[in-house]
Amino acid sequence: MEIVYRILTWIITGTAWLLLMLIFAPFIVLTLDFWSLIILPLIYGGLLFYNWKRKIKKDTLSEPVGFSKKQSALIWSGIILIVFSALRLLFFCVGKTSYFCGINVKYFFIPLCLMAAAAIYFRPFKKHEKGSSFGITGIIVGVLLFFISELHNVSDYDFTGNKLPISYEMPHFMQERFFPDGAYNFVIKGKSVFLTNYAEWSCNVSEEDFEKFRKKRGYNFVLNRTDVNEDSNVGPLHYSDYDWQKPYYFYNNRHANGGGLTMRYSVPEQKLYGDYSNH
Repeated sequence: MEIVYRILTWIITGTAWLLLMLIFAPFIVLTLDFWSLIILPLIYGGLLFYNWKRKIKKDTLSEPVGFSKKQSALIWSGIILIVFSALRLLFFCVGKTSYFCGINVKYFFIPLCLMAAAAIYFRPFKKHEKGSSFGITGIIVGVLLFFISELHNVSDYDFTGNKLPISYEMPHFMQERFFPDGAYNFVIKGKSVFLTNYAEWSCNVSEEDFEKFRKKRGYNFVLNRTDVNEDSNVGPLHYSDYDWQKPYYFYNNRHANGGGLTMRYSVPEQKLYGDYSNH
């Protein structure tokens, strides 16, 4: 466990110095331009060497030698916060949230937390001179990273699959508004960023389940049966009426700011199309 302890303390202190560097990096980049690509890694390497010389190397075992669940809890808590927040930022940079085997990846942090709890209880680290300070540093850095990731938090709705995954990012009240019970074969695009919320989707659903859906939600769909468009509000779904197979049901509730909800149910395709934005 001593090797694990050393690795975790390196992660904590290395992340702390990196976060500190990022605060001043914009000033360095503006001053040095191209040379910053060379200078910044050298500065970070120097900080890591200082970290090893002044912190890691001097972190010896406390006397008398014994185990400390308190230090273990602090260190593992800091690591979990750092990893969770770093992955949230990574998902923001990539532009989407990943699903694995139909499960939102954030659910995999639950077994990690359970494993950390088991390690704290059954295999705590030996007590070190600087163990508590490393743990507190990790929690502070993790909290800062969490707030940074929260500022950039993007709920990405993009999904293609037969059934919605466990812990799908779209809020439940929106799912109830958009997707009928019994729907399948989803193709969804959209996201929520700060005050902007939008989605465009299609899903297969039987006409029986569609009827239940529109009655339950109180949607006033207009039925177009002929080659003549019976509804003047076809535009918002970006289709020409002549491209749509008849019959189809159409619902349009747009606001003055351009936001609102538009849906079309194609009877021949047994498919519901939708478009939503809050403004």
